[in-house]
Amino acid sequence: MRKQRGVSLVEIMVAITLGMLMMLGLGTVFVSVSQTSKLRQNMSVVQDNERTAVAFLNNGIRGAGFFPNPTLALTFTTSAASFPASGLWLPGQSILGTGAGTAGTDTLSVRFIASTGGAAVQGCSANLTAGDLYTDVFSVANGYLTCTETDNTAGTTNTVNLVPNLSGMNITYGIDPNCTTGSVSEYLPAATVPAAVWVGSCGVGGQLKTVNVTLQFNNPLAGQPSQPTLVTINQTIPYMIGL
Repeated sequence: MRKQRGVSLVEIMVAITLGMLMMLGLGTVFVSVSQTSKLRQNMSVVQDNERTAVAFLNNGIRGAGFFPNPTLALTFTTSAASFPASGLWLPGQSILGTGAGTAGTDTLSVRFIASTGGAAVQGCSANLTAGDLYTDVFSVANGYLTCTETDNTAGTTNTVNLVPNLSGMNITYGIDPNCTTGSVSEYLPAATVPAAVWVGSCGVGGQLKTVNVTLQFNNPLAGQPSQPTLVTINQTIPYMIGL
């Protein structure tokens, strides 16, 4: 009879070593795939936040100076009565900015009159009182795009965190300074916009035509090769005020 021969210690050690190498390789692949999936998911969240932030600002800018009766908005007298002087606000003014357009600390303020059933597209919250005068102030604070909404008629104020993961906001204003072309010929930061532009000289439409917003988001891929710390989105939003 032939003697049966078992597995030697060396063979066992070789088999264990090969198994460990295979497990290590599979583990590395698993970790890499998981990290890539997480980064893609985080980037998708940032893109969703970008769209949401632009939607809020778009509604705010387009709705600045809203009157329940649009035919009355075409006269300065009506506009000034509905949007009276208050603090930095001039009579008839419905949009106001602060900042130099480069430091990421700009703010944007808009005034409007709430309409019946307008909560879906007006303001930063769903609790609007029809006929009341509102002021919304958009800014970036503590990593959020925030909106401080004041019901000027009722004298109440509420601050809402709209979108997370922001680092800053830069804003410039497209104007037609000579009131001749009807289109934008230069962009200015709020700090250098003349007072006459805010209240809309040049008759219907005014000098202010567009608002250019740049939002700075924290990049979830920061630290990866060739990846910046921030990702930005830029949007030019039409604005038209009737006087």
